[in-house]
Amino acid sequence: MSRFVLVTGAGKGLGYAVARRHLEAGDRVFALEYQLTDSLLSLQKDFSALTIRKCDLSSTGEVSEALQDLAASRASIDILYNIAGIFFESDRVPLEETDIDRCLLLYNVNSLGPLRVMKYALPFLKQGSVVMNVTSEAGSVGDCTRKGEYGYSMSKAACNMASKTFSNQMQGRGIRVFCYHPGWMKTDMGGEGARLSPDAITAGQAAAAVMDIAVRPEQIPENVMYLDYTKSPLNW
Repeated sequence: MSRFVLVTGAGKGLGYAVARRHLEAGDRVFALEYQLTDSLLSLQKDFSALTIRKCDLSSTGEVSEALQDLAASRASIDILYNIAGIFFESDRVPLEETDIDRCLLLYNVNSLGPLRVMKYALPFLKQGSVVMNVTSEAGSVGDCTRKGEYGYSMSKAACNMASKTFSNQMQGRGIRVFCYHPGWMKTDMGGEGARLSPDAITAGQAAAAVMDIAVRPEQIPENVMYLDYTKSPLNW
């Protein structure tokens, strides 16, 4: 049975891998992307079931306008993947070297971006819909060992809170919401360290893991919401 899937950050990395795998499975994909990469545009040539909308998740107006297209198609969303996010390698510094004003940009994209998408996608969610918010283990307060990356970690913790609050709001409607850590990936965000590390995984491996949860959410206990790619629960 064909699904209708919304993917943010579909231009590269995990978002691209998720979009491609769903298309190969015969699903329809509605992709939101800030930068229309050659890979994503090429994918659209191969799959007529892919719809792309250029969208900056830090802009409420752009998110609202992009999601209005769904109303015309009378689509309902089976799976919503909030994958888009930003990270600055130069933020791996202690507080005295942290660019606090730039933390606002991280917060606007990584925290408020998914919240905007959920708000304007809400009319298209139904019983059985799944919302997969890619947050990261960086958002865990209980397991935090970092001594830097203030803006990124805080933005992911805020997205966890937004996800939990939205999940509370959806109680009784049959909609599952997950906060998901996809692992250390061999992508641009993972950096050179991930590309060289035997412990890191590929975007394709991460996509397979997140999709396994999204298409079969019943395998995850109802009391588990924040988890990693091995399906292990994470501490808030």
